[in-house]
Amino acid sequence: MSETAPRATDVLRAHHIPYTYWYEYALRHHGSKTVLFSVYLLVDSVTASNTRLQSAGWVPGEVPMYTSQYYDPAIDEQVVLEYPGIEWSHVVLMEAHTWADITPSAAADDRDHYPTLVQLYNALAQRFLDTDCFDHRQHLNVHIAYMYMHCPPLTTPEFLARLPADIQQFHFDYLSDDLRMNAPKTRLRDLWWPEGSVSLGGLPVPHELEAQWAAEVEKKYCDLYPEVEEYDDEEAE
Repeated sequence: MSETAPRATDVLRAHHIPYTYWYEYALRHHGSKTVLFSVYLLVDSVTASNTRLQSAGWVPGEVPMYTSQYYDPAIDEQVVLEYPGIEWSHVVLMEAHTWADITPSAAADDRDHYPTLVQLYNALAQRFLDTDCFDHRQHLNVHIAYMYMHCPPLTTPEFLARLPADIQQFHFDYLSDDLRMNAPKTRLRDLWWPEGSVSLGGLPVPHELEAQWAAEVEKKYCDLYPEVEEYDDEEAE
């Protein structure tokens, strides 16, 4: 963002509006090498935060093209703002109450507005299991994968011990690749818990059901990109 544009977080703190950094900014705080795009903030009230930022010069905007499904349309209230004339000034406000155990910070220091690693992982994993929006789940999966790639504390017993019991199970399943993640339009928690993982004595999702999911995903892909299927047919000939 240009130095001439005010920081949205400075405006919120100046008016004692709590916020928590989310997605890429939160990942980078914990060591991920992900690229920073829009600033995602979890707030107590999207309406109040939006009003305050618009009074400081922000205007309604749209997230950059090709942005993945970062919110669940069924439950998330969200607003996109940008600063006029400034590229890559997008700020995305989302309600915090739909994310498990996240309470936006009202601290005076901006460095105190990041979730802990446990809070970030738990909230992403809980949402991953509960959403029935396939595209949103894929977005969450990317962020969780970044955490496993770049955040060594995830492998420690101390990190595991601080997770809720069901998310400890999720953690084991993710590491052992027992978690089946391709179910479209389905809450994974309904299918996955309490069966759990093989490593803890549970049963994986039946392979027949997994094959059904894969077929549905493949059909969705072909419906969205029919030219790819046509190209594959030509190659086969």
